Amino acid sequence: MPKVLFYAGFDNPTISVMLQQVPAGWDIVRVDPKASSESEQLRQVADADFIWLYGGRPSDAVLRAGKKVRLLQLSSAGYDGINVALAGELGIPVANASGTNAQGVAELALTLMLAVYRNLVHMDAETRGGEWLTTHSAGTDSFEVLNKTVGIVGLGNIGGTVAKLLQGFDPTLLYHDIVPKPELEKRTGARRVKLDELLERSDIVTLHVPLTPRTRHMIGTRELSMMKRSAVLVNTCRGSVVDEKALYQALVDRRILGAGLDVFEKEPVDPANPVLKLENVVVAPHAAGKTSESYPRRARFSIENMQRVLAGKPPLNLVTPE
Repeated sequence: MPKVLFYAGFDNPTISVMLQQVPAGWDIVRVDPKASSESEQLRQVADADFIWLYGGRPSDAVLRAGKKVRLLQLSSAGYDGINVALAGELGIPVANASGTNAQGVAELALTLMLAVYRNLVHMDAETRGGEWLTTHSAGTDSFEVLNKTVGIVGLGNIGGTVAKLLQGFDPTLLYHDIVPKPELEKRTGARRVKLDELLERSDIVTLHVPLTPRTRHMIGTRELSMMKRSAVLVNTCRGSVVDEKALYQALVDRRILGAGLDVFEKEPVDPANPVLKLENVVVAPHAAGKTSESYPRRARFSIENMQRVLAGKPPLNLVTPE
């Protein structure tokens, strides 16, 4: 039976949900990234067949010591915390769990759009505080998503789900992706355009790309200046896809209407981060993909991918070549 080095904090309340999916007889060795020493990780990885990540990241030394590791499997879509290049050099395939959290992330992206447009955070606080029908709730600066032009940057599993969820709002959908998506275009009416056109035309811009050298700070001062003053920026992918200082200035100057942010360049976000002080921003703690329904999907996919490798088949969702 395979030995799996399972990186997961012992204080994570969803661990039991993940482990319920593990086949009988598998040797699961849990590694708490906050407590396990590197020497212990090196010892355990020496004869491990798989590394399964659900929080925490193995060091380069651990990757080098994993001589028998046949797959490094993530339970998330993002892989920017992994030294993918080194894993490739060592012959360790790296696969993510893209698609397993797509619904949750897409729903929160839509929630952030609506929350910014409708001043939801302000209305909640004011109503609780005894204020009734203030400027925030009078409707003069509230907006509908109906018939708006929405630009989706990255039409993968998550971006594609956003496009499907938006159908009830009769939007004009634009998307920017390095790969054309003809099936989604046909299904949702989305049209592939260059990033500059998307930014110039969209009322809402929602980001759904992985963090890579190409996408780091892909939204900066230049890009923000191209957006409509009435536009909203939503980011539920990775904080560093946006130049946070440039975004702060654009929000302060009302260069754009507002932003909905689930991610930040530095996480956990510093409470003193000036972005958090702005009234035209709605924020969340990188929680978009965290839903009760997503955890069993993540576990099932991860385990089935490892089973594929055990059966001599290539793993799915590779982010590095075998």
